[in-house]
Amino acid sequence: MSDKVDRLDRLRSVREWLAWQLRRTDDTIAELERQEAATARTARTLPSSTPGWKLALRRAGGRPTPEAIHTGDCGMAGKNTRPLPREQALRALTEDGITACPYCRPDNDLGVL
Repeated sequence: MSDKVDRLDRLRSVREWLAWQLRRTDDTIAELERQEAATARTARTLPSSTPGWKLALRRAGGRPTPEAIHTGDCGMAGKNTRPLPREQALRALTEDGITACPYCRPDNDLGVL
């Protein structure tokens, strides 16, 4: 009879420990979901750090002159660039005659063929 009581006590102890573990797990899941929701809200409100398009400039005669239009993440643009909004990039390609980068092809993204 004593063996059955000891076994029953051990099983009750294990059940209590499992219930405690389940509560801890639920609390951790809830906290991670709160953090994820806060991160998602922040990500929606922050502006993108990479501009959509950029204008590569070169030095000619002591002053910068437009060389080519690139997408914001193009590595071929070099260091001397200026960010451009979509409207200015489109105007630079169509009206100002500035060339599009042959590698990142911003003209395709802007709908200019």
